[in-house]
Amino acid sequence: MLAFLLLSLVASSQAKLTGAPIESCQDGNPNHVPAHAQHGTMPFVLTGGAYTPAHPMQLTLSGDRPFRGFQIKASVGTFLNPPAGTHLFQCDTNADTVTHSDNTDKNSVTVTYVPPANAFGPINMRVTVVQTHDVYWHPQTFALRPNGDVITG
Repeated sequence: MLAFLLLSLVASSQAKLTGAPIESCQDGNPNHVPAHAQHGTMPFVLTGGAYTPAHPMQLTLSGDRPFRGFQIKASVGTFLNPPAGTHLFQCDTNADTVTHSDNTDKNSVTVTYVPPANAFGPINMRVTVVQTHDVYWHPQTFALRPNGDVITG
């Protein structure tokens, strides 16, 4: 019984080991029970510069503290070549979402994103960050622009 209790405590302090579940595609919330999302400005940012249609670009998720889990969902376009500790999956279209595949502390994650060839105007990225199982932020939308850095929406 004591072993089960200790295992439960360790598991509850971690982000999901295999990344965001497919159920999180709908609204971006990790639905960690009994945790509740943090309110206020998320202490993490997505940066990457201006996009050019059909040209791969690097997007970096980082913040002022380590995090264990994340999900970035593109409104259009695809992610490529997920770095170690991450994987791609399909929410709406193939490879439109990238998430963690382990729950180790990360200071930043850099992913490759390819806007569609017919892209114009802002491209939304819905970002969810999990610091620990019990500490995560409501999804926030960042907008990629063809003429500027990523901005908070």
